[in-house]
Amino acid sequence: MRVVPRRWHNETWICSIRGHVIPAERAARLRPEDAALGEDLTDGTRIVRCLRCDVWLRVAPPPADEALYDTVPPLDQLELPRRGRPLEEAIFLRLIAINKGIHAVLFIVAAVTLIVVRLRLPAIQRWAQSLYDDVTGAIDNSTRSGHTVLARRLESLLHLDRGELNVVLAIVVAYAVIESTEAIGLWRERRWAEYLTVIATAGFVPLEVYELAHKVSAFKIGGLIVNLAIVAYLVYAKRLFGLRGGHAAMQEGIDWDAILASPLSPDRTPTSS
Repeated sequence: MRVVPRRWHNETWICSIRGHVIPAERAARLRPEDAALGEDLTDGTRIVRCLRCDVWLRVAPPPADEALYDTVPPLDQLELPRRGRPLEEAIFLRLIAINKGIHAVLFIVAAVTLIVVRLRLPAIQRWAQSLYDDVTGAIDNSTRSGHTVLARRLESLLHLDRGELNVVLAIVVAYAVIESTEAIGLWRERRWAEYLTVIATAGFVPLEVYELAHKVSAFKIGGLIVNLAIVAYLVYAKRLFGLRGGHAAMQEGIDWDAILASPLSPDRTPTSS
């Protein structure tokens, strides 16, 4: 089953968001050796190639006083975009970062709620006691099971103390900090964040399995599958813990010479920018 449409291209999608990477557009003049990047046409326009998505665009050459450089610099002097596998991995990291960010927000909301409950615990318990008395009175005159369930919940609230709240609050705050750190680090593509995410996520898996053993739900199963997929992807694709050559193998870059050795034909109808 395909996750994305058959004709989907990450490079085209990213260019639609960030814009094209077309260094030949800002050169005052193009040389014959720049044919893989752009070409000046006889009608006074210029066609230029995007280094990310390979699309050719028709543009007007820049005025001499607005050109960024006289001729297109060598590739090693340009800020080259990611494409292919490196771009795909960057997109997946962003998606995982968004997932962690959502978790962080939920934990922060839970922490704020617990803080409010802790500060207002005496008043909440007085309200619960009053409601409990009313419910237990209703139970004596009714056989409805809903009243009994509500009474048990209120009784649990009455026995809640600050010590228990402090423990739960500390755990929730710790989760919020960890998830926030993972989200920020992954979004910025930090290697340490990948390790932290794998270790932290794998550490939560036994707890999720324990919860599933007591009560199975589609939400819990889905969460477990997502977390296992995140761990497997990061370890394999990002070559963590020395797998598949480790970090040294990650340094393999894009073979730009091979990409530009067979440039797209400038004879194709270019897109106007």
